[in-house]
Amino acid sequence: MESSSTQPPLERGRACARCRRRKMRCDGLRPACTQCQRADRAEDCEYLDGPGPTQNQILEGEIARLEGRIAQLSAGSAPLTLHDPYAAWHQAQRSAQNTNDPMRALVRQFIQHATEFGFFLQIHRFLDKVFSPGSSHSNSLRILLNVIYLIGAKLSSNPQVQAQEQAYLTRALQHLPTALPEDPRGAMYVMQAEVLLTNYFFNSDRKLEGVYHMNAAVSIAMASKLHMIRSARRSRTAGDATTYRLPPAADHLEEGERINGFWTVFILDRCWAVATGSAPAFRDDEATGTQIDTPWPMDLAAYQNHPFPSDFRSVQTVQSFISGVEGDATLASQSMLAMHAKAAILYESATRLASRYNPSSQATFLSLDNRIERFKQALPRIERYDPARVDVVRAALLVHTLSQCATIQLHTPLVQDRVTANSRTYQAAHAAMRALRGVNVGILTCINPFAGILWGSVGKVISQAMLTARRMRAAGAANTSQSLPDERTLQTELERLILAMEQAAPFSPFMAAQIRTLHPSRTT
Repeated sequence: MESSSTQPPLERGRACARCRRRKMRCDGLRPACTQCQRADRAEDCEYLDGPGPTQNQILEGEIARLEGRIAQLSAGSAPLTLHDPYAAWHQAQRSAQNTNDPMRALVRQFIQHATEFGFFLQIHRFLDKVFSPGSSHSNSLRILLNVIYLIGAKLSSNPQVQAQEQAYLTRALQHLPTALPEDPRGAMYVMQAEVLLTNYFFNSDRKLEGVYHMNAAVSIAMASKLHMIRSARRSRTAGDATTYRLPPAADHLEEGERINGFWTVFILDRCWAVATGSAPAFRDDEATGTQIDTPWPMDLAAYQNHPFPSDFRSVQTVQSFISGVEGDATLASQSMLAMHAKAAILYESATRLASRYNPSSQATFLSLDNRIERFKQALPRIERYDPARVDVVRAALLVHTLSQCATIQLHTPLVQDRVTANSRTYQAAHAAMRALRGVNVGILTCINPFAGILWGSVGKVISQAMLTARRMRAAGAANTSQSLPDERTLQTELERLILAMEQAAPFSPFMAAQIRTLHPSRTT
């Protein structure tokens, strides 16, 4: 192979940005030049000779837009509306698509579905850190970037890009064990990488690896005491050797990222504990130092526009919700992440109570049943959200389905496999299907992998209702039309459910596996 030293000189102005900064000879090789590859910095190899604006110009324009928006809000001259946190990035990248930068292309691919993989960092700050010329990347940031490239490659429709998926995965996993000791403030990057890997592996139907990385994310959150942010009480584990001390948050936004990061990990822990048949790690027990006092998450913009007062403290966040001390009057104005966390609490609580149900626990059963129903009634309808915000619509659908599945989990021991129109499990499954009918299934090509678990539960109830109807009609049961749903309706609902799941199946082996569990119930 001919070395770069014998190649003809590169045309002036065609060197990559990193070689220009370091005044090194660049061979112009794309997507990454030889110098950057040798330094293991291929992800930093960026060419600025395209027709689009440079990254500095993009960021300066975005800062100006944000400053103008903040001024409007401060003056009270504009209503608070729901903004797409990724809109500016999408617009900037459309302008720069001809730069042939494969790394930006992977980030673009990821950003379109970041919510479904649990991305909780503030996108503009993160991209500024990644793409600003001259910025240095810590080991923890490189790990997170490689995970983002991994997911971008997985979601790509380009076979050549998809072929790089394993390389990005290998690169990320190689450096994970050494990330935290060298970079204390980078703990949030590592936890974010673990969350993304968790959903990546669950989505790929690699449950054991998914559980491993979920436990790693939980360990970082617990050791960093993210469950005690703004706590009104002193920690019982302050001197524990397992405590990992994060530096104080630099500003309100960084504190918000930590709060939202905690609740993202909490949701993973509560939901997948049910799917794997294990106990959640966040036990919310003061005696073991796992009490959850962190306030409910907000949209990231709210931490800047309406920060917590300096003396604000929180206590017993989960316990106050589950007991009903905290009502649902303000639920519609809360963040989607907060609604998701509350639905996850009810879902896991219902599963746990149902697993040990006996007649003596009737009062506890009725109390939780009423709590779930009040929550479901307070949820904003999916139709209220802008259909153009497909990320929000997908999240709202997940929350509605999760809350209906809480009812299914709670009542399954009572109904067992005899499902009629009056069964609470069927009513909840029918309500979940009503929510699904209100959504364009075309937006479900990529969705949170736990949707596969939920839709599997809904499909199982529908299938049981069909079998109940056939058994009762075969037995000549009287007045069956009053207690059984129409079999044609059931078949239509099951077909609709499988159609929605099939949208995600090409990119999700896990969803494809869930579909196979429902296929025996389909009629040809």
